[in-house]
Amino acid sequence: MKQPIITLVAVFALIFMIVPANAEPGIVLDQLSPQPVEPGQDLTLSVRLENENSDMENVRLEIVPDSPIKLKNENRRIIDEGRMIKYEAVIETYLLHVDPLAASGTYEIEFRSRWSGNEMSSETNKTFKVLVRGAPQLMISNITVYPGRISPKDKFDLTFQVSNEGTGMAREVQVSADMSDLPFVSLNADTKVLKRLDPGETIQLNYPIQVKDKTEISSYSIPIKMEYKDENGKNISSKSFAGIRVLGKAELAISDIKIEPQNPAEGDLVTVNMRIENSGTGEAKSVKVNLDAPFKGTRTAFLGKIKPDDDAPGVFTFFAEKGGDIPYSVNIEFEDDLGVRTVTESLNLYVSNPNKNGMAVPVIMTLPIIVGGIYYLHRRKKTKDNTI
Repeated sequence: MKQPIITLVAVFALIFMIVPANAEPGIVLDQLSPQPVEPGQDLTLSVRLENENSDMENVRLEIVPDSPIKLKNENRRIIDEGRMIKYEAVIETYLLHVDPLAASGTYEIEFRSRWSGNEMSSETNKTFKVLVRGAPQLMISNITVYPGRISPKDKFDLTFQVSNEGTGMAREVQVSADMSDLPFVSLNADTKVLKRLDPGETIQLNYPIQVKDKTEISSYSIPIKMEYKDENGKNISSKSFAGIRVLGKAELAISDIKIEPQNPAEGDLVTVNMRIENSGTGEAKSVKVNLDAPFKGTRTAFLGKIKPDDDAPGVFTFFAEKGGDIPYSVNIEFEDDLGVRTVTESLNLYVSNPNKNGMAVPVIMTLPIIVGGIYYLHRRKKTKDNTI
């Protein structure tokens, strides 16, 4: 009974002498770069296949990456190494690509090694981890200002889009319209807070703003500051600018008007002297004043330029051709930074009619005499008829 047992032990000992217990090629990571890698980027991976045991035949090496990671050269998915002698080592380098839509996380790349030796086929596996982590990149676009023409004291809306053009999530996003050193006042919170903005996500923000009174007519830039954190908690900041142009707005009106004679009558030559004042913030150019009145004469005055807080005279002469309460209008045409504009004011001019008013008294005074004469003639004729 002892003899078979001794024989079996001797056989197993012989097998362990011929094929060591660790008789398999080692797969060792040689290079993995970059780490972490961003979605949409390439990744270089090198492994070293080591044979520290007996000679091996028909050695094959296969790479099996996770689904978001693609092998750029499919011909290298399975590599036939052939025969590897003891203590031999080979290095294989792979170029991989991470899917742009890959979520941040840890992925695995598996290697499978097959070989034969001592009339036996064997296989071993080794897995390496790849860290994929996106980097957020916030961008400002589609900046609009409404209304497009802005003057001092005006209100306007500053609107723009914030989009995450990067590959990672942005957290604790703060977007500020900084007006601390500008002649603008925010009518709402000047800082918007977003909990997160995912890759490819876009959000629209709006800031109602008012221009301060007496603001200098000029162009201004409102800084738009963005502060946020990436997936590692790293603080990131960036800045963009929104251009705002404050335009001069002229405000023209009649500040004073004088009429000579003060009480014109029908047929008089009337002179109207009016002053046109600019109470706005911009210069009025090419100022022209027209009288829309039923009179013949000089009804247009060209005043040229009127600066803010200044005025200019307009003189008009015409004949008062008819009497009564005559309505007329004054049209003030001018040009400022907002374009060509017209202001209209309605007025009245009373013109007396001396002829019509003067005839009333003589007629009233003559009427009793005429009536008395008719009565006298009528009595005289009646007396004469009675005598006959």
